[in-house]
Amino acid sequence: MSYSIYVDGAAPNNQHGCTRGGIGLVVMDEDNEIVHEESITIDRKTNSAELELLALVEALEYAEDGDVIYSDSDYCVKGFNIWMDDWKDRGWRRADKKPVKSRHLWQQVDELSSRKYVEVEKVKAHSGVEGNERADLLAVEAAAL
Repeated sequence: MSYSIYVDGAAPNNQHGCTRGGIGLVVMDEDNEIVHEESITIDRKTNSAELELLALVEALEYAEDGDVIYSDSDYCVKGFNIWMDDWKDRGWRRADKKPVKSRHLWQQVDELSSRKYVEVEKVKAHSGVEGNERADLLAVEAAAL
């Protein structure tokens, strides 16, 4: 059985210095029933990109072969599917030769994904997709704790 894993990050006051964020993760089975969910508070200075990436790491730790991870973060989806291999080939540098931000997290993503076959796909934020809406709610609640 494969699962659909929805992830989201919430960074209140992201534009002005987020001092606490949250991550939400929802696992759904093939019947679209929720079989697992997590809400994690990140109690330190952070930002939305880092939180989305931390959520992806959590999903990859949970995922098994054949699972699909859904994220509403272009950064995570494109990073996983398009940019990561090029970053690795360039010594974890972008095309402009600047270091990849959150390199340690991208290296975790690379390591975790090398052990299993998973897909990372884009889901439109706030579009009524149950797993994404629930992951968003869990992330927002975790950020507010």
